[in-house]
Amino acid sequence: MEKPLYRKVISDLENKIDSMRANDQLPSERQLLTDYDVSRNTIRLALKDLEDRGVIYRLHGKGTFVAGRYLNKLNIGGMYSFSEDTSRYGRTATTQNKKLELVVPNHNISDQLNLQEEDKTYRLIRLRLADDEPMIYSKTYLPEKLFPDLKITDLENDTLYSVLKKKYNQRSVMAFEDVQAVSLDDEASASLHEKVGSPSLKIYRKTINDKNVPVEFTISLARGDKFVYRSRQYNHLV
Repeated sequence: MEKPLYRKVISDLENKIDSMRANDQLPSERQLLTDYDVSRNTIRLALKDLEDRGVIYRLHGKGTFVAGRYLNKLNIGGMYSFSEDTSRYGRTATTQNKKLELVVPNHNISDQLNLQEEDKTYRLIRLRLADDEPMIYSKTYLPEKLFPDLKITDLENDTLYSVLKKKYNQRSVMAFEDVQAVSLDDEASASLHEKVGSPSLKIYRKTINDKNVPVEFTISLARGDKFVYRSRQYNHLV
């Protein structure tokens, strides 16, 4: 299938950014419209993607600039797509869906998903790999009442978010994340082929849909030697 136009713009801009220095200014939005001969919406989608991933930053009234990267590692922050980010580094991403089971969640998970005491969730255990190297071990909790009759076979040839959208008409629009530095326990270290106690980034992620309803809560452990959590902050007081 042919890439959407904005994806082509993203790829081309990333190639150009690779040869630029941190804080170099990109062409204006008007100039990009001329260069690529596409709609304004296409350019804005491309710039938003690059900004969300920390590749560029914008200063109001001044323009768009190349962001500095101190560590050349996969970024696990923001509305993160493991598959897309991995492919940008020339690697092939795969997912092993280890187990899907219906469980009674503990109080903390129920609270994150706004569930009643009797509500159950599906727990999906997954391993994400890059060129067959284990990278992220995760447990995802999905409310049964939103995703009845979810099967692990649904995920054989499609991504989780795509299944939730196609089968259940649930569209994720925002994610909240907390990140903690931890040491790998026995379970995660075995799956990630790392020593017990190796450094890891533990990511707690809650996703909400376009009706402001929590649809997913995921706890992931990412290898500390392979990932960074990249963010940006703006001072709105100046």
